[in-house]
Amino acid sequence: MTDRRAELLAGATVWVLDHGLAELSLRPLARALGTSDRMLLYYFDSKDSLVAEVSRSAAEMLVTAMPTVGGPDAPTSARRWLEGCWDLFTDPALRPAMALLFELDAAGARAPGGTRDAASAVARQWLGVVDSVLVSVRVKATPKRRQSLAKVVAAAFIGLVLDALIADDPSRPTAELKLLADLVDAAR
Repeated sequence: MTDRRAELLAGATVWVLDHGLAELSLRPLARALGTSDRMLLYYFDSKDSLVAEVSRSAAEMLVTAMPTVGGPDAPTSARRWLEGCWDLFTDPALRPAMALLFELDAAGARAPGGTRDAASAVARQWLGVVDSVLVSVRVKATPKRRQSLAKVVAAAFIGLVLDALIADDPSRPTAELKLLADLVDAAR
């Protein structure tokens, strides 16, 4: 990736986090980045490609910030990992990134193309993280069953986060997180 392309991607990611995908138009974005819409197309080929890369960039920020699976700071249980993810995903500083990912999912559900591909890539990345946590906390299941459990855990957790993002009082759903952790523990 060229320095200018990387610079434009970083700037576009910040812009989209501030404004959302619904307002994404190449001319205003280009103006904000000090370039032209033609140069954005030169570096990213299409608006869909730009959206996909911005989405991946935002997702990588979240995945990088997640509680680690290995090393000295690794969570000792599914519950501790879920609680750490909850603290992260509901952090007001990360709210724009979470909102962007939900917006991406909604846009991707509407039609095939770059946006759906980006939403699918983000979902696969999240599932990979959840699956690695299940391995880390020693879930004893066949890989296929563990992957199914990862989908259930990922979907339930994201549903709880979405509920918190639209709630007037986004308090931690302690009972629900415990139930989700109990589900993981039952598979051990």
